[in-house]
Amino acid sequence: MRNRFPFFKEHPDLTYLDSAATSQTLDTVITDTGTFLTYKANAHRSGHSMGAFIDEKYHTAKEKIGEWLGITDPQDRIVFNSGATQGLYDAIQLATRRQDDFSVFVGGDFHHSLTLPFHSTGYNHCHYIKLTESGVLDLSDLEATLREDQSEVKIIAVTAVGNVTGTINDLERIRFIAGQYNAITIVDACQSMGKIHHNYEGFDFVAWSWHKVYGPSGLGCLMIDPKWLEKAPVHPGGGSVSAVSYLHETYLTNAQKFESGTPNLQAIFTLPNLLNWLIRNQSDILAHDKALAVVANDLCENNPYASQTGLITMVPQHGTIEDFTMLLDAKNIMIRGGNLCAEPLVRNISVNKGLLRVSWGAYTTKEELELAFTAIKEADARISKFV
Repeated sequence: MRNRFPFFKEHPDLTYLDSAATSQTLDTVITDTGTFLTYKANAHRSGHSMGAFIDEKYHTAKEKIGEWLGITDPQDRIVFNSGATQGLYDAIQLATRRQDDFSVFVGGDFHHSLTLPFHSTGYNHCHYIKLTESGVLDLSDLEATLREDQSEVKIIAVTAVGNVTGTINDLERIRFIAGQYNAITIVDACQSMGKIHHNYEGFDFVAWSWHKVYGPSGLGCLMIDPKWLEKAPVHPGGGSVSAVSYLHETYLTNAQKFESGTPNLQAIFTLPNLLNWLIRNQSDILAHDKALAVVANDLCENNPYASQTGLITMVPQHGTIEDFTMLLDAKNIMIRGGNLCAEPLVRNISVNKGLLRVSWGAYTTKEELELAFTAIKEADARISKFV
């Protein structure tokens, strides 16, 4: 699979291990981006053959997403947006709009994008779901707090895979628990899409970004339960309506109603071929990810949690996060360090020092992981002499 990513041909001396932040790009995405720019037109409203061609790509992209995820009626389920951050914001706005009495249950492994939108809603009660010793959400804790909560509306907001823990949360049980309490469910799937198989049916909202799935930047998706089509869009505007008068408007009846303005058609245009590749190689991609998690667990030291997919984090023994990232960068090894957009959890784990994160993709090799962890050990030994 690695030969399908031009980055590695262009940069043979670089070891890229920051795929949890953004993945490298499949060759078809690069080619299709250029094709769009030589055949550029708007969608939905052009009325000419070039516009019809872009319309076809737009709808094909949604159908392919439906095939990839195993969902029906993707035109009613898939909303294009700028990325998971917007998707989660819109989901939270839809879930809380005109609600005076609601409680929020957020996974303790949350990314900032899953909590910051709640801060602007004036929510009444927020419960943070504890993590078990293995780094997954403690769903017994969730059930206990749900039983005690008296709010009229309950919202459960979780990550499918923690971007600090690299552990897989039990979405099947979360879906069951939510059904028991008639709770609204919001899932941040950024670290699970394209890495592991999940059944996302039965959740109200599922958000992800394509730049983490070998695709274009500036494009995300929000998968919605069809019942939310009854709601007015969070960002009304051109493209979300079928008719407008001086006093009234009629919104579209499918998911496009939540896509006001011109979407990122250049990025959407690249999805059909990318999705064909993902569908065709899904079993190999999942097996490769699982195998690299085993390798990472064997090589990594001082990691708070054993990885199950995609990434592993560790607390530096000596020095600072910056010491390690700079020393590895000098060897052309790219890893991530810091609070990882999950500051409360990282600060608790690392006693305010931050974490190092090594993350991989379908193109990563075992040898690259071995190289990185050897370099981390060498850096630690070097730094320890000056501490």
